[in-house]
Amino acid sequence: MNRPPSPSTVLLVEDDESLRKVLGKELARMGHQVHTREHANDLPAVLQKCEPDVVLLDLHLPGLGGMEALRQVAMQDPELPIVVMTGHGTVALAVQAMQHGAFDFLTKPVTLDLLQQTVDRASAHGRLLRENLRLRRASAHASANALLVTNHSLSARRLDQQIARIAKASQSVLIAGESGSGKELVARRLHAGSARHDQPFVVVHCGAVPRQLIESELFGHVKGAFTGAEQKRLGLFEAADGGTLFLDEVGELPLDLQPALLRAVQFGEIRSVGSDQVRHVDVRLIAATHRDLRAKVQDGSFREDLFYRLAVLEIAVPPLRERPEDVRDLAKAFLAREAQRAERALTFDEAALDRLQQHTWPGNVRELENAIVRLGVLVDGPQVTAADIEAQVFGWRTRSTSTGELPTLDLHELESLAIRAALQRFSGNKPKAAAALGIALKTLYNKLNAAEEDKEPTGPGDG
Repeated sequence: MNRPPSPSTVLLVEDDESLRKVLGKELARMGHQVHTREHANDLPAVLQKCEPDVVLLDLHLPGLGGMEALRQVAMQDPELPIVVMTGHGTVALAVQAMQHGAFDFLTKPVTLDLLQQTVDRASAHGRLLRENLRLRRASAHASANALLVTNHSLSARRLDQQIARIAKASQSVLIAGESGSGKELVARRLHAGSARHDQPFVVVHCGAVPRQLIESELFGHVKGAFTGAEQKRLGLFEAADGGTLFLDEVGELPLDLQPALLRAVQFGEIRSVGSDQVRHVDVRLIAATHRDLRAKVQDGSFREDLFYRLAVLEIAVPPLRERPEDVRDLAKAFLAREAQRAERALTFDEAALDRLQQHTWPGNVRELENAIVRLGVLVDGPQVTAADIEAQVFGWRTRSTSTGELPTLDLHELESLAIRAALQRFSGNKPKAAAALGIALKTLYNKLNAAEEDKEPTGPGDG
């Protein structure tokens, strides 16, 4: 008997001890990792512990019956394939189990060849479902949850016109702007207005993916390409084939990976990690960065040829402080979304909107959005007042300083002090620090990276 191409973790639930031992031994001989149980009473906990790829489930079990166990597993993990086993006289019950979500059924006694074929098919099916789920999560259609940029300010109207014109083109686009200014929203609108609008829009954050995995994330890998690469994996370039790939914070891309990206942008050629086969994809590239890529080209940390391939068309997103007229409409839109989530009425009074508009919002749209989310959770009444904003949005900043006196008037230094204080308060926990600061985790990482780059290297002669 041939060894299966993809050994899996199998959970065998069978109350017949002799059959359980025989099947478990044969599955192990086929190369699978096998966990066995004689009942299904604690099945949810067992699933969490052993994380199987396939469940072999007898329908006649003591205690919790096989059909009820099937329903519980299907609710807990809809992508987990379940193969039910039954005797000759209960095939109708097996068919009923298929209608309730079972992948397939086996009639006992089962031949070893059929057992192996069924487990292999179920395992491959489960991997495909999980891969599709991963890609669906990475891929978001441009119209999904997209808040349109308001256009009351002159800069926003100009941006709106620019997006409408560039969306119809097919060339690569580089979007520049401060963290939190809405670069991804612009990218989604470019995709929505393009001829590719009904194709995938796939996002990858170049600074959030571990350096050793980003090549695999972009181009995929073959089985055995590196330690832990137990299965072939589709890359995000292929997931975006026919559509748009958005490279957020492309300035964080490692220099040694940039030649592969250049070839993908220039010729549409990609090669999975560990493979010598070149494949072609049809993808429009939209990249975004809060860094000065021209300066990075000058200092050698970003390839000049890649820069010009990405920046065929360029869009600069203005910070929120340069378009204060848009704050009111953005705040209303965010609050309407929070009201819908909370299933209750929520509105601003005019004084509250005036107070929001007075703030400079150094964290841009992201900071404003976080502030409105906080209000949606913490405000009791149906109307948000200026006093609510002072207490829930700006009050924590005042309370964070015991003396009430600023140690410096330098905004950059004040920001650094706030970040250090938040990290110290939460013992280095960055997600909690970002939440307390009212900024996105990505923004916090960007600011920490920028602070590291600003540090002067200390040489032997430095004192």
